[in-house]
Amino acid sequence: MLLLTYGVRSPLRVMVTSFEGTATFRTRHRRLPVQTRQFGLFSAASEDDGSIRRMLETSWNTSKMGRVPADPEAAAKEAYSSILHAAGGTKAADGDDIEENDNMAGIFFVDLLLPSYDISLVYAGVKLYDEVTAVEYCIALADCFKGKTEILVRDDNIVQTVTKVLKAREEREQEQTAVSDGDVVFGDGNTVDDSEDSVDDMSEGINSDPDPDDFRQKLLTSWNDNPDAPSEDGIDMSTFQSSKLIKKTASSPKSYRLASLFGNTKIHQGPDMATGVIQAVRENALAADDEDNIIILSAVGKDEMVAVRGLVAKYGSQKKIILVNCQFQPVPRELLTAETVYSVLPLSGKKMTNAEKDNNDNDNENHPPKIVVLRRYPKDWEIFVDVGIGYELAETVAVNGSNRRGLGMEFIVRAVTRHLDFASRR
Repeated sequence: MLLLTYGVRSPLRVMVTSFEGTATFRTRHRRLPVQTRQFGLFSAASEDDGSIRRMLETSWNTSKMGRVPADPEAAAKEAYSSILHAAGGTKAADGDDIEENDNMAGIFFVDLLLPSYDISLVYAGVKLYDEVTAVEYCIALADCFKGKTEILVRDDNIVQTVTKVLKAREEREQEQTAVSDGDVVFGDGNTVDDSEDSVDDMSEGINSDPDPDDFRQKLLTSWNDNPDAPSEDGIDMSTFQSSKLIKKTASSPKSYRLASLFGNTKIHQGPDMATGVIQAVRENALAADDEDNIIILSAVGKDEMVAVRGLVAKYGSQKKIILVNCQFQPVPRELLTAETVYSVLPLSGKKMTNAEKDNNDNDNENHPPKIVVLRRYPKDWEIFVDVGIGYELAETVAVNGSNRRGLGMEFIVRAVTRHLDFASRR
């Protein structure tokens, strides 16, 4: 018997009566326990990604698995390489890197299934999704492309929240940099002299500042709009020149625009939903002519599916459309041929006997094997298992029409069980 957990802490039993595909399994995390016929399946999560990242970093096999997705930039580079492969890119003459050309187009799924990136994951009634972190990942991915990119979230509430937090972080970093250089910077950009008396007078206030993430809520409640703040229809990227939001060089100008599918429009469910969605998308989400890439983040609802179908129909043959952690059930016909080019699903498992299954909480602490289900185009699906000596390739599965969006949990259980049996005989 094999116990599988999504994450590494705080197991939560999942209701399953049969084994299903990964996407369907992930939608059931909130349900109550039920006895399964053959395996005990569990879902687990942590309040942040720290423990999962440590789990990945301590065992990751870079030569076989690529860069470890320990931060948005590393994960974005892996996804970018996979997208270019899938879009028909060719290797550069001076190395192994794939060259991006202006004619690339297509629809690509990217699934980074860590708690703060996965909008569908709920633990103890709390959604672990962090919209700021997720947008930062999209920004890192957009920064990889040569041309301009539109990043689409659900509505303007998210646009404004993310913008305020990221701009406040940037301002704080600038202040801290100025302080370390001997100048104290006020919010209006003015500085004071760095004489000993001046610095002493302000040292207490500076040293008592909270960490950027700790005062996020305070920033959101006390933010005062100003002429430099983003408009309701999206972000004017000319006001953001930090490496967080926009990077420009003389040889390679880049810009990213954060916008939303629906703006401030409230979408009502019902027979007229499609009409409202189409109108909102026309007003808020259409890409500019010079934007070569569209990144759509965490679209999971029926209204968002209608919006995505419209955008794919309009731009699918003209631009690169990247769907980051977007899950639709069922998958609409416009996306049936879209490739899952990059996917990382971390799991933790434990082989159990019947006598042990009632004490699985204690057994779960006894060095459970670590599992990663990975897809990096053009490679097939790969299941890696670490039993204490680093991740080893346990199974390779050819991509076909039935597993295009992920492997079924039953298959993963069987593959891991076979590998554990093999490892025990070595």
